[in-house]
Amino acid sequence: MAGLLLIIDNPDMTRSNRDQPTLSTETSRAPQGTQGTQSTQSTQSTHQTEATGRVMPGDASAYQAPDTRRTLRQILSADECLVAASVFDAASARLARHIGAEVGVLGGSAAAQVVLGVPDIVLLTASDLVEQSRRICRTGCVHLIVDADHGYGNALNVMRTISDLQAAGVAATCLEDSRLPKEHGSGPQQALVSMEEGCQKMRAALHARGDGPMLILGRTNAIDSTGIDDAIARLQAYESVGVDALFVPYLKQRDDLERIASAVRSTLVVAGAHASLFDPAWLAQMGVRVWMWGHQPLAVATAELLRAMQSAQNGMPASELLNEDARRASKLATASQAYEGLTDQFLR
Repeated sequence: MAGLLLIIDNPDMTRSNRDQPTLSTETSRAPQGTQGTQSTQSTQSTHQTEATGRVMPGDASAYQAPDTRRTLRQILSADECLVAASVFDAASARLARHIGAEVGVLGGSAAAQVVLGVPDIVLLTASDLVEQSRRICRTGCVHLIVDADHGYGNALNVMRTISDLQAAGVAATCLEDSRLPKEHGSGPQQALVSMEEGCQKMRAALHARGDGPMLILGRTNAIDSTGIDDAIARLQAYESVGVDALFVPYLKQRDDLERIASAVRSTLVVAGAHASLFDPAWLAQMGVRVWMWGHQPLAVATAELLRAMQSAQNGMPASELLNEDARRASKLATASQAYEGLTDQFLR
């Protein structure tokens, strides 16, 4: 999952005066996460501990100090650009919190690999995605943005998906206008639903969300299939429907981002774009508030897992395979320190 997330500003604001971008009054529902006013620097220093953060009742990390993180809405209304983490399970969410990430993204490709061990070809079901999201949200370690692909069907299927993801504790859900799953005889280019159908699915998602806290992000994949002009037209249409944000993947050049920024009155989050766009000062000036590189950490972790398994298969002793870095990372990923505290409190 990669793309551009745009959070709707106050209609009275313009590109030149949005140093403090805000969401529109109509869509200003607080996303998941507790309120907090600490600066990013203070928040990140809190993250650089063995603690893994505030969580749902019942999780060991509830043993830690009170959470003072910003909400997702506060992050998107700030005047800085931060980097989001790619997360795919509870353990990766704990690691993301440890390194200081406030926002995590669960991509469809990552979920498909971790849950089913399959490529990103829409074999994952909505129920699979919801349950994996629930496991991540239960840790409370990051504000989770979930890639829900096409919503797993028509507008009514979208409503069910949105309801379930909101109940799971997801902070924001992304819906796209791709025609999925891939149809028999279709070519290599990604087909899109009509703009009208895309708008109806966005309306259905907003209806299902109701007064709940989860943000709805409308995504178009037009840039890689029908071009930037169609992408801008679709973004404007989805924005007019009233979605909380717009998500555009596959940006490759600055000109495209500048055209989108000038066409939509919105705050931006860029993900999976070409590395040449990563200039935090310029991104902040353009209204970008969150940048995500992609889901490479999962690929790297998979390669390292394969190497370790092969080494063990070839006879490498455990004492050589398991070093201090591995032990420490495992403790962080499992909230070991927090569970030791709970053990002392309730079992001794």
